Amino acid sequence: MTTALETIRSVGAEALPAFVEAVRSAAPTLALFHALDEGLARSPGHRLLTVLIYFRDNGESQRAYSSRPDDYPMGGRKTLGQAPRMRHVLATTEPFIGHTRQDIIDNYPYHQKLLAMGCGSIVNMPVRWGSEVLGTVNWTRMLQLLL
Repeated sequence: MTTALETIRSVGAEALPAFVEAVRSAAPTLALFHALDEGLARSPGHRLLTVLIYFRDNGESQRAYSSRPDDYPMGGRKTLGQAPRMRHVLATTEPFIGHTRQDIIDNYPYHQKLLAMGCGSIVNMPVRWGSEVLGTVNWTRMLQLLL
């Protein structure tokens, strides 16, 4: 029987070449986001992955990457007033894990769009450089998260 640690090591070993290739590419940032997308799509799986950059001075975020650009285009902006859950994640620097569809309904004004895509759980992970929050990586899954 495979342990959780063995699974993590295996996934990491599979992902490393893609990350090395991304760093060496002509557009490393986008290539790294794409490698992250592919890795999370394999394990644990996702319906949507977005990367948001936070602009503290004007209280906005901008989408730097989307696995579903037709639904959530890159470059899209929103104010923190439009995204109360993101505002909380940025303020506390703690991730948010919405384990169920009800967590999505309770925390996201645009929940109908997420549910229509088949999303059943969501993670908002702050990206930090030292004590400064630069943005968030966000992904949704079809199934309930059992973390």
